[in-house]
Amino acid sequence: MKENTDDHFKTEVSKLYQKILLREPDKTGLYFFVSQLQSQKMTLNDVEACLLSSDEGKSIQNYSHYTDKYWNDLQPVREYKNRLSTDNKNTDWIDDLPNRFSNFIPFQNVLIVGCGNGWLERRLYDKGIGKNFDAFDISEKYIEQAEQDKEDRQITYFVDDINNLQKIKPKKYDAVFNFAILHHATELDSAMKKLAESLNPNGLIFNEEYIGPARNQYIDKHLQLMMEINSDLPDKFQTKHMLRPPLANFRIEPSEAIHSDLVVKYFKKYFDVVYERNMNGGIAYQILWNNIESFENTDDPDAKKWLQYIIDKDYELSQQGNVPILFWYGVGKPKQTKKI
Repeated sequence: MKENTDDHFKTEVSKLYQKILLREPDKTGLYFFVSQLQSQKMTLNDVEACLLSSDEGKSIQNYSHYTDKYWNDLQPVREYKNRLSTDNKNTDWIDDLPNRFSNFIPFQNVLIVGCGNGWLERRLYDKGIGKNFDAFDISEKYIEQAEQDKEDRQITYFVDDINNLQKIKPKKYDAVFNFAILHHATELDSAMKKLAESLNPNGLIFNEEYIGPARNQYIDKHLQLMMEINSDLPDKFQTKHMLRPPLANFRIEPSEAIHSDLVVKYFKKYFDVVYERNMNGGIAYQILWNNIESFENTDDPDAKKWLQYIIDKDYELSQQGNVPILFWYGVGKPKQTKKI
């Protein structure tokens, strides 16, 4: 009887781990909770509450990519990316649009892919890049937040999935903007095809994307270079995070970088490139991920020195082809099918 009871409790605890922590229980945790249940010191409701209140549980419940700190949260990195994308450290690709694409602006109808909290369409609208915006996201929470912040801007929000795109109409848009959403697409080929079909023949698609190895699974040579450069830094500036994240980390957001290495390939299948630039990142991105606090003090000469060291190494090794390009800015127009 006890053996059957143990099996029952193991099954129930495993279900709670999968539901709350999105993983199988570790042996220690499983043994502890089963023993507590067996001795009636805890109920299954107690186990659930314990998992929900754990640091891991809270992290998963409160997860949002907006809470992470990225390399481009640092001004010198933004200037570096600007130089790579527009040749002007003070101008990012969004501010560059009225100059480089003046013949197209303002776009009459614009689609924003995976709008999140709505920052991109608000900025584009306020700059006069487009007149009427449609924007979608898979998250109802983000759509509600974006609706609240749009004020009197001409923006229509709706819930949709990049893998389905059930609500966008063919040849409706003069411009499509994608900011780091396509690397989440599990059905990447289909997504690219539908976005191409949503544009009118003279329309343009603008992308800033992560195009590095899928699931951030950097090869050993690349990992070794990151580790060497990280070890060159004084201890206070070194990242304490793993430079090649374990695959188990992706349980929180299973679509993260799922086919990132195929983004450019499928982009060029459905779009002719109008303009493209590599934005590098093979060294700086991972070392600075959630590791920017020590570099934020602009009055600290060491912070400035070592951040520039990271950026210089990022540029040097990217130019030499020793590390992969992780970020890419590309503009395209839909390929025209030839009539026979």
